[in-house]
Amino acid sequence: MVWTVINGNKLKKLLKHLLKTVSCILIITSLYNLLKRNESFATKNQKSEFLETKNIVMNNLDNDLQHVSSKVGTVSAIESINFRFDNSSSLEVSYYAPRSKYSLSNNSKWFIETKKANSIKTGNVSNVNEKRSCIGKPRSGYCVLETVYKAEKTTGFNNSVTLTTQATTGFEYHVEELCRRWQGPVSVAIYAPGDDLKSALENIEYLRRCGHECVRQWVTWHFLYDQMHPPESSLLKLSLNLMKKKVSSHSKNQLFSINCKSKPLSKGETYVRLNNLPYPINVARNVARLNAKTHYVFASDVELYPSENIIPRFLRLVENMKNESSNFTTKRQVFVLPVFEVRSEIQPPTRKEDLRALIKRKDAISFHQYVCDVCHRIPDLHRWLKTYGSRESLKIFISTKRKYRGSYVGWEPFFIGTNQDPLFDERLTWNGRKNKMQVAHELCFLNYDLHILDDAFLVHASGIKYFNSSFVRMNRPFVATNRRVLIQDLRLLREKYKTEGC
Repeated sequence: MVWTVINGNKLKKLLKHLLKTVSCILIITSLYNLLKRNESFATKNQKSEFLETKNIVMNNLDNDLQHVSSKVGTVSAIESINFRFDNSSSLEVSYYAPRSKYSLSNNSKWFIETKKANSIKTGNVSNVNEKRSCIGKPRSGYCVLETVYKAEKTTGFNNSVTLTTQATTGFEYHVEELCRRWQGPVSVAIYAPGDDLKSALENIEYLRRCGHECVRQWVTWHFLYDQMHPPESSLLKLSLNLMKKKVSSHSKNQLFSINCKSKPLSKGETYVRLNNLPYPINVARNVARLNAKTHYVFASDVELYPSENIIPRFLRLVENMKNESSNFTTKRQVFVLPVFEVRSEIQPPTRKEDLRALIKRKDAISFHQYVCDVCHRIPDLHRWLKTYGSRESLKIFISTKRKYRGSYVGWEPFFIGTNQDPLFDERLTWNGRKNKMQVAHELCFLNYDLHILDDAFLVHASGIKYFNSSFVRMNRPFVATNRRVLIQDLRLLREKYKTEGC
């Protein structure tokens, strides 16, 4: 009986392995046949480039399939392949399996994606080299419209700190609470391809007319869209006119039917979701940051609400540090804010004593504690919670360096810094996670001091996050892509700074 059970388990494992192998072979064969069929559409001038693309796909497919082979299913799940030129220099093979979409990404000068269809479609590559014009500034395959809505108030370059953030359409409503708490300049970049730009414009008009006055006074708005997924030309023209202040209040009233009693804000089926587009969070982060008009900038996320009275107390801390150190302005340093999350039914606290009470009642925890605890937990968190701050000035709780925190290898801190600090790698997407890790590594290589502030913090506004297996499964290809980019980044950083540390 024991022999039968053991061999039965071995047989099950063997059959499972054989099924995966057969599935991979069928997928490769199907993709090869579809690629070969698409080849007939190519012109003579495109043929050599097309063959090169096909070879790249087939040569790398085996490596990528290990991320999805156990979930793909049968060959019938693959339905179509279309070819398009992408200025962000990436090649993506996407195909559909039952109830899920998976993508396989590699470096190339082509972009390949599949779309759900009722029958096999071989696509059309006759216009594969067509370059769409970019309304705005081109950046990493995206088009950027800077300062579409400009804040009414300005401040001196050294007299404040700009909170820079980003979002997709439907998350703009968080900005009202951000500016209420921040009470200073805010720079926001909204990713709005296709029809999402219309919704974003309506949402912002609502906030500027019906929301707290700080939205008009302190918030400057920028937009970006995928060059291959442009909004309607009329919306782009409107955005350009808003940038140039050529749209009167009367015209805005005709264009946007805003009713302050009825919020248009919604996080429903956006263009991004319907088209399964990755969110270029680091492109948006850099756009928002580079458009800040102050020396100090704070790159944060739109759902992270800051504690109260940070700006004046931070500036007093900086002044005190300048008086105590002659080399303050030349030191490489950033100022870290711990991050927490509270239950969804609880209002995010603004004061440390309230945060401390929530944690004691287990209504608040460290950010992503149940998802990625090492990503945001600061060193000596328990001691930080016991310290008391001053209403006059922030202080440094502890100073550390990224490379000395062996148990914090995954730490991705949010910090106040300057635009002299490293920018974010724009190849890393939100969907692939660890999109701030490259900056954390570079701070380490540059030997930055990480000063953890004693009485300033962030709280995630949308409740406590838990591990979501379906979300992880859906985004697995993006995770694989981000992982490859980070490995490449780490290698390049080691070569650049001539060290194996960090």
